[in-house]
Amino acid sequence: MGQVQSVGAGRWHSGLVTRPAPPRVPLLGPAECQVWWARLADCRPAHLDLLDAVEAERHAAFRAAADQARFTLGVVLTRTVLAALLDVGVQQVKLDRSCPDCGRPHGRPRLVSGVGPAFSVAHSGDLVGVAFATAPAVGLDVERIAPPRADGLADAVLSPQERAEFDRLDPGRRGRDFFRYWVRKEAVVKATGEGLRVPLRDLTVSAAGEPARLVGWAGRPDAPGRFALYDLEGGPGHAACLAVIGARPAVREYDAGALIGGPA
Repeated sequence: MGQVQSVGAGRWHSGLVTRPAPPRVPLLGPAECQVWWARLADCRPAHLDLLDAVEAERHAAFRAAADQARFTLGVVLTRTVLAALLDVGVQQVKLDRSCPDCGRPHGRPRLVSGVGPAFSVAHSGDLVGVAFATAPAVGLDVERIAPPRADGLADAVLSPQERAEFDRLDPGRRGRDFFRYWVRKEAVVKATGEGLRVPLRDLTVSAAGEPARLVGWAGRPDAPGRFALYDLEGGPGHAACLAVIGARPAVREYDAGALIGGPA
């Protein structure tokens, strides 16, 4: 399992002590990945000024305030960290969200310039996260753990091998462990850019209680050797995973509250 450090509200997974959150975005080294986490309480009215016209329209289309906040925080985190890493103004970070299938602005965000770190946005429940890496591609997923949903989704998400493992679990563990399987797979297909166009049952990942890794992918025998997977801290009541294509980087998690201005 790769080394993951949580800074600001976490710990080294390998047992080292917690360090304070950095006052600014650290440099991103050639074999590093940063994961920044924000919570809904971090969203402020002033953050709307960082949305471009297309993003403002998408924000307005969300009916629920929580959905608006998740979208806004994803934009703010992405622009703020990328601006620091690229050494440009926040408003100079131009993002394209065009869907490759229909052209509408609801696709995976990417830099218009095409020059910069790979990044991936994820949100669920109270958490919004963005991962940044110098790797060719990165995928981040987070899910709020909702135990009643696990049994109903298991057939659609788990491979036969995983389903056999899942059925042997104590019922009290199934909800939590199911979401561990789910975020690992979602992280992989987000890293490839394929998303849910790929049936998640085609992928097999390690058992929930084991270090994260891709075990197999139907029709893609070389896939396990291409991905590095990391289970992340995220936050209480959530499961999160990072998938990186390429060499295994050092991964650090950061609390973004102070970076983006703190609670409203």
